[in-house]
Amino acid sequence: AAKLRAVLQAPGAVLCPGVHDALSTRVFAEAGANVLFLSGFGVSACRGEPDAGILTRVEMEEVARQCVAAAGGVPLIVDGDTGFGGASNLRRTVHGFAAAGAAAVSIEDQQFPKRCTFQAGSGVRVVDRDAAVARVRTALKARDESREAGRDILVIARTDCRAALGLEEAIARCEAFAALGADVVYAENLQDKEEYAELSLRVSSTHLMLAQLQRGDAPSLSPDDVANLGFDLSLVGVTALQAYIATLQSTAKSLLATGAASD
Repeated sequence: AAKLRAVLQAPGAVLCPGVHDALSTRVFAEAGANVLFLSGFGVSACRGEPDAGILTRVEMEEVARQCVAAAGGVPLIVDGDTGFGGASNLRRTVHGFAAAGAAAVSIEDQQFPKRCTFQAGSGVRVVDRDAAVARVRTALKARDESREAGRDILVIARTDCRAALGLEEAIARCEAFAALGADVVYAENLQDKEEYAELSLRVSSTHLMLAQLQRGDAPSLSPDDVANLGFDLSLVGVTALQAYIATLQSTAKSLLATGAASD
C-alpha cells in the first residue's frame, strides 16, 4: 500500500494494466509495470465463467494471494466487485484482501448479482446513491480496521451508474465517495475526453483513476493524456486478456487444422 500511495503522490499519471492470473502478473511486473489491477472479469474468464457475480470472495482472495507473490513487490489493486454480499461480507472482503497483501481494493455500486459494465452497457443496475455511500463507508471502516491491525490497504470507490443514470449522477457519487475519504475514486463508462475533464474538474479532493473504454470507437489515451485530464492512474483493464484470448484462439485453430506446432 505504501508503494501505491507513493505512485499516487508522484507527478503525472501511471499506467495500470489489468492482469488475470499469476502468470500475467509476473510478465507485466518483469516488463516494468509500476502498478497492476487484478480484474474480476479476467479471473472469471480464466475460470470459464461470466463476470456476473459467480466468483466468490474466497476464490478471488486466493488468486490475489498468488498474484501478490508473483508481482515481486509491484503494488496490486484487487477488484472487489460489490463486496461479495452485504456489509459483513464487504468487511471480510477488505480484511481478506489486505491480509493477502493487496495494495488496494476497488468497491463498486452495482446491484448483486453484478453485470460486466462494458458488456451490459445501460443494462447495468446500480443501488441508489445512499446505499452506494453506505457501502463505501463500510469499506473505509474496514480499511481503518485493517490498518490498525498492521495490514495497510487503500480503498478505491467506483461508480458504474454513468450508462444508466447519466454523467451528473456519476459525478455526484464520486464527490460523495471523495468526501467520505476514499483513497481513489473512478467512474466506469465515461464516454469521451469532455466527460473525463468534467469529472476531474469537479472531484479534486482525492486521487482519480481513469478507466479507459476498450472498444473500437474509443480514444486511446497515453499516460500524459490522462495526466493532462487531471487523473493519477490510467486503467487499461482487459487488453492483456484480449491479447491472450486472441492468441490462444489462433493457436488452437492452427494446431487443430495442421496437427503441427507453429513457430
